[in-house]
Amino acid sequence: MTDADVLPALTVRRTEPEALFLVETWGDGAAMERRLAEAGIATPAPCRSASSGDLRLIWWEPNTWLVRAPKPLRDETGARLTEALAGEGAVTDVSGAFVRVRVEGALWRSLLMIGGVFDAEAPGFGPGSVAGTVIHHLPVRLDVIDDSAVDAYVPPSYAADLLHHWGAAAARLR
Repeated sequence: MTDADVLPALTVRRTEPEALFLVETWGDGAAMERRLAEAGIATPAPCRSASSGDLRLIWWEPNTWLVRAPKPLRDETGARLTEALAGEGAVTDVSGAFVRVRVEGALWRSLLMIGGVFDAEAPGFGPGSVAGTVIHHLPVRLDVIDDSAVDAYVPPSYAADLLHHWGAAAARLR
């Protein structure tokens, strides 16, 4: 028996491109959240993420969320978000501003600890958690999808470096 037979699988991959929108609200935050909810878009609490129908909403900073939508729903989602904000916020298509990297497997927390500057093994950092941090000198935003997967959003110019770093680190963990 080898270590590879005992250790769980760990995969790191760049995901297919999807539509990404940065939604910023101003004025009465509670009123904006109600408007979005009435449009079927439930905004998550600070440092949290949630799925809402076909959308994934990720808290980005106060009064700002990243909204991920399937590519075929890009125009519809942008219009829906803009209408819900009713001029008291901005919707910016940032689809080209981030690459999403998916890390899957039982060792995803261990992988994030290599070159990271935060405690990915903290019990509170579970499904629906969001963290902005630096990993291997690169800015990333993490969205914990479930107990075995996390998505990392990184600027495109850093994606190859992050994939290389995590690929080498994953090979050492296996």
